Amino acid sequence: MGPARLIASGHEGGPTGMLNALGHPPENYVTVYIQVDDLEAALDRVAEAGGKTLVPPVPLPDGRRFAWVNDTAGNIIALLTPMMSA
Repeated sequence: MGPARLIASGHEGGPTGMLNALGHPPENYVTVYIQVDDLEAALDRVAEAGGKTLVPPVPLPDGRRFAWVNDTAGNIIALLTPMMSA
């Protein structure tokens, strides 16, 4: 996954995470991922509340999608769709 490494608990439904090496500041940071059923609706709510999308929806190999947003206090928060059931 390029400079990122996946952290998997081995338990269905998580928790999971990522370790990233950006190669530029911020060198160390924490990003909280919040699961949402409808990513576009969540991004719309963030915008309505005064936040903004930093990384638009990105598809993951497992079928989920994520996006990063910036809240009005400057925090980066990630939104993640759930795993699709078989």
